[in-house]
Amino acid sequence: MIRIIVVTLFVISIACAGSIGFAQPEFDAKLHLYDVMDRYHRNFDVYTDLSAAGNHFVMLARMGEDVEIKPGCKEDPYRGADCIENKFYGTGGSWGGWYLMNGVLEGEETQPKANWGDYPDAGFNLTGAKKLTFWARGKDGGERVEFFAFGVGRDPISGNPIASYPDSSPKVTICGKLVTPCYRTLTKNWQQYTIDLTGLDLSYVIGGFGWVTNAPQNNNKSIIFYLDDIRYDKSRLDEPRFLVSYELLPTDKPILKNTAYVYDNALVLLAFLANGTEDDLRRARLIADAICYAIGHDRYFTDGRLRNAYQGGDLKLFPGWRPHGKEFTVRMPGWWDTEEDKWYEDEYCVSTYTGNVAWAMIAFLSFYEKTREEKYLNSAIILGEWIENNCKDIRGEGGYTGGYKGWEKTANNPQGQTKILWKSTEHNIDVYVAFARLYRLTGDEKWKERALYAKAFVESMWDEKEGHFWTGTLEDGVTINKSNIPLDIQAWAIMALGDKYKRAMEWAENNCYVEADGFKGFDFNNDKDGIWFEGTAHMVIAYQIIGEETKANTYLRELRKAQKEAQNANGRGLVAASHDGVTTGFDWVYNARLHIGATAWFIFAELGYNPYWNIKTKAQKFMPWLHLLLGE
Repeated sequence: MIRIIVVTLFVISIACAGSIGFAQPEFDAKLHLYDVMDRYHRNFDVYTDLSAAGNHFVMLARMGEDVEIKPGCKEDPYRGADCIENKFYGTGGSWGGWYLMNGVLEGEETQPKANWGDYPDAGFNLTGAKKLTFWARGKDGGERVEFFAFGVGRDPISGNPIASYPDSSPKVTICGKLVTPCYRTLTKNWQQYTIDLTGLDLSYVIGGFGWVTNAPQNNNKSIIFYLDDIRYDKSRLDEPRFLVSYELLPTDKPILKNTAYVYDNALVLLAFLANGTEDDLRRARLIADAICYAIGHDRYFTDGRLRNAYQGGDLKLFPGWRPHGKEFTVRMPGWWDTEEDKWYEDEYCVSTYTGNVAWAMIAFLSFYEKTREEKYLNSAIILGEWIENNCKDIRGEGGYTGGYKGWEKTANNPQGQTKILWKSTEHNIDVYVAFARLYRLTGDEKWKERALYAKAFVESMWDEKEGHFWTGTLEDGVTINKSNIPLDIQAWAIMALGDKYKRAMEWAENNCYVEADGFKGFDFNNDKDGIWFEGTAHMVIAYQIIGEETKANTYLRELRKAQKEAQNANGRGLVAASHDGVTTGFDWVYNARLHIGATAWFIFAELGYNPYWNIKTKAQKFMPWLHLLLGE
């Protein structure tokens, strides 16, 4: 299961049901994943929306005193959720403006500071870009503003360096590299402008965009104008990266704007492998390489863990940004609060949950089975050792604890992360599968022992009388948590353990089935307050495994209908829930937002694919090799 914050070997290509050819629903779903994956790499964005994953040059450096700037302005943006509002209050001979620059970040700083050419190795290489485009409009029309890029650390007249580490190019405006000003008169309507970059040295860019104006140009009147969709035409489609998990609405708070959950991205990697085209394999590799990079380039930890989430867009932190003195660490998600003028991170995102680490292992192992490249097997082993060394528990029925929560140790957080003491049935199902597959691929007996250790805990959570799995234990590691019963562990147990526990499907039908918002499906838990489409896909796959094809096809049709008709659907991806605020019984809810995780599970259901074992659902009757392998 993956959170929405409150505020807070064998690859298949044949569908088990549905049509063939390019009209098939899984192809449309895959197109959605393609779009999400490439959205912030088709161009090099400076600004599209507040906290968007593709933004660069996010340090706002003031020039003059009579200016204000407000990213995240909702006043009639050109596109998306918001734009940048700019104000100039000058009179007499006053002037002012803003640079959107890369800045630098050092030590335990959480926000960047300006760099006027005084810091080395703090610029982007934008070689290959031919133009910089942006959209602008005035509040009233008639506003006079000069727009430009580059020139930081250089004399504005001669263009010669005046700082130790300046922009590689002198200032350039819409008019080109001119000494004389190049003002433009804005209208009340959005208009696109272009700065030609042909022939410029873009090997080291500090100041990605800027504007300046003065009182005489505006008849000593204050002006307000707006900017949006500022970007360079530089694609980077071959770079490893994470996909942003949810597509927010313009009215949503930007808390999840750039968040890329590891669990979701592991699922997308597996969905690309399940489809099996050459381009899908290329895309799967980019995600696998991103996860590999994250293991070895955390801003603090060096013990082989993964965080629960990273940021979409650029994988690496910007040049010159060195938290704890470490360069090019993997970017963490967060959002900018315009009221407090402060960057925030979510506790869950910076934490490490055992189940998410196990899903990354599963993705690595499936990719290794396809490519036989040792890098990915070794990465899975690193993650497996982290789970064993940090989460193995001897209390009660054993198994593995939930992981670690919170932020790393800093001066403001001297206690660092805290160990999670509860144990999750879901997490241990994931760990069982990951360790069993490691045993199969390596032959190392320790992975067999560890797999059985996780499996024993899972089976201890089975209630024979009630016919379902409990969610796990409380913090004492012994007492069963009976406060909430999630759907997913019932279906996932079928995927991991086979039809031995198919009574769990009956429990799910009797307690989680719901009709809502024009659809039939399953809720996250048994309060029946809405349909969780990802969980409904889990049920389809479980039905396929136990041979109940009629039920599988019934709910698969509902998912296809949701793909086209659900609230906020785009005809391709799948939204997480049938309406906003579908509760889980835990401290998060699901909303009707396009979700790459739900979309990946929909693809699995369409293809009849069990992502746990990288096999067809029809092939799981029930893997005699696994029972033999584990000595059962």
